[in-house]
Amino acid sequence: MTPEQLIKEGRKLQRPCVFLRPQGAGPVAAIWHERDDREIESTGHHCWLTVDARHIPGLPSSVSGYISVFTDEVKCQGGRVEVSRSWPKRGGTELFAHTASVLPPIDAVFARGSETVGKWIRSHGWERTDRYNDNFKDAAIVLEYERVWQREFPIYFESDIHAVLGGWHFPMADDDWHGFLDEQLMVFTIRNSEPWVEAWRTRTGQFRVIQRIT
Repeated sequence: MTPEQLIKEGRKLQRPCVFLRPQGAGPVAAIWHERDDREIESTGHHCWLTVDARHIPGLPSSVSGYISVFTDEVKCQGGRVEVSRSWPKRGGTELFAHTASVLPPIDAVFARGSETVGKWIRSHGWERTDRYNDNFKDAAIVLEYERVWQREFPIYFESDIHAVLGGWHFPMADDDWHGFLDEQLMVFTIRNSEPWVEAWRTRTGQFRVIQRIT
């Protein structure tokens, strides 16, 4: 396996994703809401952003309207999703959709890459269910892959990107990464993190909000 071959494997696994920026053309895709201490005091929740569902890649047409993502500020974990027929009354920064091309994290390639990838990692005593770390014998090859990935994923560089819609979930240290392989990531927040906030739609049609910290 070479770095170029590994990157090619990653490109095959890319999932459509959208960056939300305050500059752009076309219709408003989302509204970013600044922290409102009065709202948090009265409700215990903070609304991070509201997204026009039409801009979330892969979301079925049965989910329509405007999706607001809240975090639970009392428990400091979890949250909720609300779906409405119109933009909320609360104001904020208008965001525009920018289609992006981003490699998946190396964990995705290990888990879902071709059989060539499977043979490669098994030759080093690893399995597809193993999370990557630099104890992997061919870590130098993975390092080249991750350099490209980090150039493309906005958690690693300064920008005006507020959030990402769709794409792959970020490989946090939590042990639930593989459990979300087949779920629908709707939103991953970038601005004002951490916590990084994930909003998911599960295969059962339920919404779930997760707060992540390092």
